Parts: sequence; structure tokens; C-alpha cells
Amino acid sequence: MIELIKFELGKIFSKKSVWILILAVLWAGISLVTSQHTMLKFYGIDGVKEKQKILAPYEGEVITKESIKKLDDYHRIIRKKEKPSKEEFLKSEEMSFDYTVDIDPAYIVDNQEYKEAEMRAQLDKLKKEGKTDTFEYKNLEYIHNLVKERGIPTYHQKMSWSYSTDFEQISTFLSTLVALGIATIFSNDYQSKVASIVLSSKNGKNKLIKAKIISAAIFSTIIFIISNLSFLIYTAIENFNSYNEPLHLLRYLEATPFNITILQFYIRALAINFMGLILFTLLAMLVSLFVKNNMIATIITLVVYQAPTFICDFMPTEALYKIFRQLNISELMGVKPMFRNTDTYNIFGNPVLYSKLLITIALISIPIVLYMTVHFGKKQTL
Repeated sequence: MIELIKFELGKIFSKKSVWILILAVLWAGISLVTSQHTMLKFYGIDGVKEKQKILAPYEGEVITKESIKKLDDYHRIIRKKEKPSKEEFLKSEEMSFDYTVDIDPAYIVDNQEYKEAEMRAQLDKLKKEGKTDTFEYKNLEYIHNLVKERGIPTYHQKMSWSYSTDFEQISTFLSTLVALGIATIFSNDYQSKVASIVLSSKNGKNKLIKAKIISAAIFSTIIFIISNLSFLIYTAIENFNSYNEPLHLLRYLEATPFNITILQFYIRALAINFMGLILFTLLAMLVSLFVKNNMIATIITLVVYQAPTFICDFMPTEALYKIFRQLNISELMGVKPMFRNTDTYNIFGNPVLYSKLLITIALISIPIVLYMTVHFGKKQTL
């Protein structure tokens, strides 16, 4: 079995396209670090420690609408200067990124946007109208309970986390690598005309199928580690600054329904991203079983990942649009929207965050797709 696994892994890693994309992932992480280092040097800043020391006096500063406007005006003034000082550059560029957050975000409830105060007002209105048993009230109350105790936003140096948690970009790399490396794992046997030998051999429909599944899982694990570590380099060099701050202080995640820290979010996101990758790998293998042409198998695999995002725009109802837009493999692997949005589904009269529903569907789907891969793998015919 071990020799079969090594053989299948060798076939996957022998593809030049796979190595080119892996190198591209590594370059994406390294280039950001080098570009940041070059920029700091240009303004006379001697590395990350000096940068953090200059911005340290602003750590914990309360963010208000007035302070955001003041910093925004400062940013416009500094941009006109030919060569700003160290502090001017850092304050107008890096500090501005983390400082300019939505301090009173709108939350989506039943396709409507509510500020926290507006939710309270609507709940009082529904209570007076005697509608506390309705799904509208339950849903609004559910979201309000999740977000009502948010603390006052404060400034912290956390820009690097916005890059390291860009799972949507990471998943673009991962899905393409799976399409290039895994989507031909069965079809290549037919296209290279060795299927007749493989299927007639002693282990062709048993051990070899298991070896292909294990090698695909190993490949996916390797590219998962490489991709996420490449994107984590920037944050590691920044000494994982602000890892213990609330997630809602992270730019673009202000409206998150989860009261967790940035580090807790990152760990959960890694687990979900990996879960989505394994499911997509199994789906790619299933496609490869039924499509006996490498090019078509690769294209279909990519379509499986991308199609729901395009199809949703043609859905005749809002409900179908929502299902196709949210409950798909790219949303699962992209992770971040699941922590950013407060959309819910009515499950037996109770509101359930779509992130929890999507994770549940994925956990149920993985053993089903795995079984189908083994089942149809053993029934291969020429």
C-alpha cells in the first residue's frame, strides 16, 4: 500500500503546473513581506520593532466618528508631502487601515439592514404588537443577543491579520491546485491507456483506489499547509500582534455575529478551510471517475467550485439566490464571509446562522462523497 501511495503522489507532483502554482503561492507570501520591508526602509524605519514602537502610543485609543474623520483628513494632508517623516507615514498609511473601521455596523436580518439600536427598536415594536412567537421576532432577537454587548472599538496594530486571514484568495490557489493535481487522478489512467492493465490487476479496484484517496488527501494537506503558512509569514514577522483582540475590530469583519478573538477566528477558519478542501478534493476525484478526459475533468472540477457564484444571479427568487450564493464549496473554503455575515435560515422555526448550516452540510457530505468515490471506483469499467 505504501508503495502505491508513493507512486500516486509521484504522479501528482510530477506535473509542472502543480509546482508552478505552489511556487506562486510561496512568492505571494514572500513578496508581501519584502515589499513591506522595502517600504519601511524607504521611510527610514528600521524594521517591525521600530514601526510598532512608533505606533505604540496610539494602542488602545478609542475610535469615534470624529477621530476617524480627523485621521482621514490627516491622511490626505500627508499624502501631498513629498517625503513624510516616519511617524507621518505610519500614522497616515498603516494606522489608517486599522483605524478606519465601522464603529456602528449594520447587520443583515431577513434581507434587511439594522443597526444595533434599530434592532432594539424593532424588537420593542414587535413585542408591543404581540408578535413574539413569529420567526421575524426570534430571528431578530437571536442576532441582537449575539451583538448587543460589543465593546467600544479601539485601535490596535492588526493589519497583517487582514492579509493572513484572506482565505478567499488562499482558496483560489487551493482549488486550482486540486483541479490541476487531483482532477485527473482517475481520468489519466484512461487517457494514457493504462486503465485496462490497472483494472485487470489484483489491486486495481481495491488497494489502488484506497491509495489514490490517501495520496489525494496527503497532497491536499501539503498544499493546505504551504498556502496558509505562506500567508501567515507577514503576521509571524509582526509577532502575531493583536491576536487576542476581538474579531469585530478587524477591518471588514465589524458586523461579525461571533464574539471571539482574532486568534480564535483564525484557528476555526483553518479548520473550516481544511474541511472544505477535503470535500472539494473528494468531489474532484468523483468527477475524475466519471469523466475520462483530463482537460474536461479539470474544467468541470473548476466549474464545481465557481459555478454557484454565477448561477445565483439567474435564480428567480430571493430564497434560491440565497441558497446558491451561500451554501456552496467556494463559500465554505473562503471562510471569511461566514464570519462576516449574519444571514440565517429558518430550521424548524428556529434561526440558524448560515455558517453553522454550511458546516453541518459539509460534515454530512464528506463521508457520503467518500463512500461514492470508493463505490464507483470499484465499479470502473473500460
